Amino acid sequence: MLWWVRAAIALAILIFFPGLREGFEPSKAAAVRVCGLALLAAATLAWRRRRIPPSPLDGAVAIWLLVEAITTACSESPLVSWSGEAVQREGFLTSLALGGVYFGARLGFAEGRAGATSPGAAARGLLDFAAAAAGLAGLYALAQSMGLDPIRWEDAPIYTGGGSVLRPFGSLGHPNLLGAATAATASASLALAVAEPRGRVVRALAGAVLTWVTLVTLSRAAWMGAAVGAATGVTLAAASRPGAGAWRRALLALAGLVAIVVVAVVASGWGERLAARARELVSSGAGSGASRLEIWRTALAAWRASPLLGHGPDTFELVFPRYQTAAYWIREWAGLPVHAHSIVLHTLATRGVIGLLAGAAWAACLAGACATAWRREPASRPVVAALIALVAAYATAGLFGALGIAGALLVAVASAAIAALASGSPPREPGPARAQHFAAGLVAALAVAGGLVDLRASAAARSAEDWLEVARSDAGERGAGARVRALEAADVAVRLAPLADAAHRLRAEALLGTAVMSPDAGPGLAEATREARRAVALVPARVTNHEQLARVLTARAVGGDSTAVAGAHQEMDRVAVLAPVNALLLLEGARLELVLGHFGHARARAARVAEVYPDDASAHEALAEAALGLGDREGATEALRRAFAASWRGDSLAMMSAERLRHELR
Repeated sequence: MLWWVRAAIALAILIFFPGLREGFEPSKAAAVRVCGLALLAAATLAWRRRRIPPSPLDGAVAIWLLVEAITTACSESPLVSWSGEAVQREGFLTSLALGGVYFGARLGFAEGRAGATSPGAAARGLLDFAAAAAGLAGLYALAQSMGLDPIRWEDAPIYTGGGSVLRPFGSLGHPNLLGAATAATASASLALAVAEPRGRVVRALAGAVLTWVTLVTLSRAAWMGAAVGAATGVTLAAASRPGAGAWRRALLALAGLVAIVVVAVVASGWGERLAARARELVSSGAGSGASRLEIWRTALAAWRASPLLGHGPDTFELVFPRYQTAAYWIREWAGLPVHAHSIVLHTLATRGVIGLLAGAAWAACLAGACATAWRREPASRPVVAALIALVAAYATAGLFGALGIAGALLVAVASAAIAALASGSPPREPGPARAQHFAAGLVAALAVAGGLVDLRASAAARSAEDWLEVARSDAGERGAGARVRALEAADVAVRLAPLADAAHRLRAEALLGTAVMSPDAGPGLAEATREARRAVALVPARVTNHEQLARVLTARAVGGDSTAVAGAHQEMDRVAVLAPVNALLLLEGARLELVLGHFGHARARAARVAEVYPDDASAHEALAEAALGLGDREGATEALRRAFAASWRGDSLAMMSAERLRHELR
């Protein structure tokens, strides 16, 4: 069992595949599903035969999985909640796999008790293994910070405070997720270094390196997690060994860690950047902290709309446009977060009150198991201290950020280890395991096949998106070829993932682009309509699906299909309901109305954007074009004046259109 757990830990921290729509979290989710679902199958067959006494923590985990099932069934989009969003895959299947890791690890620790290895020794080994994996991710991150990454990542996070610098993310895909992982494993390593002489130097060095990686991620949530985790772990580690020597070692460990960090800061020249980032902790009106507050307000608004069950697992990105604040876009123009940046608020928004209660039950049972393990297993207290430190670091970081797949996995494994140490179950012979091995192998094979198909579909979707971007920027022969390549890639994505609304939406866009350039657009537009309607049918709550359908229907109306006009209006109205303050989508609706020649509707939609975002030049340009279409030259002139006094936000097409209108009005 524990070999499966080790594989899950290594893959959750280290695996990634460039070239996908999102190369990190979906890859990790696929790997965790393979290991976790295999463990769940084996544990289901083995649990009763092993007669392991259940603990309250086992019940809390089972209740959490039940809540996941209920909220998935009642989700805003059960399809999304079942598999998870394509960019992170944190749906029910992943939750089930994490539950499988927990119960598989519980059995694995019991097998250790029956053999030569105690649960404490097995847990210690897993903690060291996790620290080694996080260390490899951290070394990759340090190479990134020095400009030595052989991969050129698009949209890499850049921090401009104290000088422009890349925020390294290693193999975790985001600096916040990397920082949380290194903070937690550093805390556990430092606790073991204080309490146990064997391996002390190696663990202390690992703790120092992991702490430095945590700092250079510039993740403030991870910094707080590292501080709480290290303080908790070192204190408990000193308390686990009687005598003043342990407390002296604890103080020396903390002092040494601080000294190493100070020297590293001075030697690396990162002092100004770290200080600038630290100042943002107490400045809610500056930096990303201001937008974080708006995300939290949006999460609370989403929860208030569905307080009991939330909107369903992994639906935060789906419902965010409906509840987002205008202030969020003023600070993060066009941003669309997939997580609430707080595990509490994220749980409320996606699982509601019952999800929060289930999480609280897990935390309460975990705290009780920690106390029981501390009393029952004096020899394992250093390991208990390290496990508590890891969980404390992740819990603190999670209050102000996200944990990711790797974080959730390590918390599940730590919970299983603490439950095993608290159970005090007598040694039991494992007995024949052929059936459970067969079940685990079969489920793993099926999960591998499903994961490979999913990742291949993601790569095809990424290719379609890239070719469509080329087609949008080139109206010539190269753009025409790009549209053909985009359609070919979208065909592959739809074939591999027929239930993925994004694949159908991409295919509809590619069909639309090729149809409008064709002498006979009818068949292509008809097929594009079917694809767009399929995307809407799969996930009706996705605002971009309705936007794509509105674009296709508008093209049909322009081509002479009068029956498409009403449908286009209906979809534009639906977009306004699902994203009431999304300036880009609302302006898209206004421009579609302009294409149809419905200047009154266009004026009303653009006016809504100008009212919410008076500094958006594109909204005033659309207002000017609508006013001119209505014969209101004075209104058009005033709108253009406001447009050229506002911010274009990189919208060069709107700026060119405004220049054209200004010449017309002269």
